[in-house]
Amino acid sequence: MHFADWIVLGLYVAAIVAIGVWANRRQTDTEAYFVGNRSVAWWAAGLSIIATSFSAASILGVPGYAYSSDMWYLQYQLGDILAAVIVVVLFIPFFHKVRGLTTAYEYLEARFDLKSRLLGSSLFALTVLLRAGTLLYGAALLFAAVVPTDLVPGLTGVEEAVVIFGIIAIVYTVMGGISAVIWTDVIQFAIMSLGVLASMAVVVSMTPGGWGTAFADAAAAGKLDILHTEELMAGTGLLTAVFGYGLLALSLFGTNQQPVQRYMTVAEPREAQRALLLGVGAGVIGVTLSLLLGVFLFLFYQHFPDLLPDGLTPDQVMPHFVNTEVPPILTGALVAAVFAAAMSSLDSALNSLAAALTVDFLARFRPETPEATRLRFAKIVVVTAGILGIAIGIYASRTEAPLIDLILSFMGYFAGGLLGLFLLGMLTRRANGHGAFAGAIVGTLVVLMVTENDFGLPRLYDLFGFAPIPFIWSTAVGLAITMVVGYLVSMLGHRVPPERLAHTTIRSSA
Repeated sequence: MHFADWIVLGLYVAAIVAIGVWANRRQTDTEAYFVGNRSVAWWAAGLSIIATSFSAASILGVPGYAYSSDMWYLQYQLGDILAAVIVVVLFIPFFHKVRGLTTAYEYLEARFDLKSRLLGSSLFALTVLLRAGTLLYGAALLFAAVVPTDLVPGLTGVEEAVVIFGIIAIVYTVMGGISAVIWTDVIQFAIMSLGVLASMAVVVSMTPGGWGTAFADAAAAGKLDILHTEELMAGTGLLTAVFGYGLLALSLFGTNQQPVQRYMTVAEPREAQRALLLGVGAGVIGVTLSLLLGVFLFLFYQHFPDLLPDGLTPDQVMPHFVNTEVPPILTGALVAAVFAAAMSSLDSALNSLAAALTVDFLARFRPETPEATRLRFAKIVVVTAGILGIAIGIYASRTEAPLIDLILSFMGYFAGGLLGLFLLGMLTRRANGHGAFAGAIVGTLVVLMVTENDFGLPRLYDLFGFAPIPFIWSTAVGLAITMVVGYLVSMLGHRVPPERLAHTTIRSSA
């Protein structure tokens, strides 16, 4: 990178660390550290929700899809919108009924029992660690291409970048808590959005004909196609987008501690609902721009094929373009955008995981623990989880799966069982703690045995001679099995006492 690029990148890193230092002065207890004293602006919470999802995958993986195919991935936003509406109507009111809620999994104890709460919190912990590590890897792809390093023997440039991103995120998340996370997410979302827009402008300016010709050429090449109705159940099909991915989005927005924690940082349910709708709306715009960037990159290299080396994967096209075609200062801004993508993913994961382990385990079993000790424990969790996230990021860099596929598969392993726990509680009065717990365990195990993964469990698809379930449908499979098994096991046990159902189900009177 040019010297001016380093100045731009340095200013960005200094700014987010400064926010962490500022927020650190307000962290006197876990209420401030985890939910910002429930006084965060709803619009900031909303942008933080989408910044957590609009990550390096959006800057690299989503353009990679459009580069290699067309804009079919935009269908998935239908799943996001449908999921957000359900969460606004169903989940958020329930979370705010449980007074003083800090984690989503406190609801599970209020509805079922302690073991259901601990299971939900544990499934979230596994999901968030896998996802955070993979997102770190995505950001490292671009950084390593633009700023190759050789600092640690035995690690590649991408792996070293994973370590750099992880350490910076750990530092300011430890200091500032959720306030630092949310306000840096707002800044980082703005930087990411401007980075994508700037990249589009550079690509089109270097492509003969300008914007009008670019859109016309893209349409003629079929690169602007969105709806895929010929193979509805395929990964690019409409049903997969609405129901396969939509159920994953429902689990993410409704049961994952990262967005749920944002709902708790605002004062009222209506503010939480507005925050989610704002976040999803901004996400639709962000994904659209990222896809168009991939389309324009395709057109650029169609005009100048000699500029593209052989053997690059779609995820590597954007880093190559930035490294070879983007002028100084803007290169630094784009690298800062990727920094922002990595930080907004990892900071949220670390703080939410600390909240879950502190509230659902330490404070639950040792309620007499002083606030100072709880806060210190939370910060230890942030550091430990950050190190684990770095390790998973290094592992992810050694796989050959496309970036988006890797992220969605990791999320889908546990999302169905977790979503089933909540829906059994909210939608039924007969489900009890034993049934819900058994259903989630069986649902999760079945998903791990019918999808391709490295968990070492028996592979049912080999035993019974069927094809592995596509990763995008793993949430639907896990949810269906959790609901069926959970309800059937509950039918064999005792009914739930009416007082436990009073404010924890759709029908509050039986």
